[in-house]
Amino acid sequence: MTTEEILQSITSICAAFHPKEVLLFGSRAKGCATARSDFDIAVSGVASFDALKEAIDSIPTLYSFNVINLDTCKNELLLEDIRTYGRKIL
Repeated sequence: MTTEEILQSITSICAAFHPKEVLLFGSRAKGCATARSDFDIAVSGVASFDALKEAIDSIPTLYSFNVINLDTCKNELLLEDIRTYGRKIL
């Protein structure tokens, strides 16, 4: 799968959970991703975050996914980075 196909899969999966917001962050949002970079996704407003994370993790690719729940994240530095550099994808 290409990067765009993976992002499309992530967006489709997330849409089924009716999130308030979905952001791509990290190296892929900043434009400095390498061939081995993971996909960092931040989500808010989802009732069943664990099911969403499991669905994203099941995307058939060798890339890994780091899915963050913005509603429960307490890491202020991470939240600041997501808000500063995150790219809204849904």
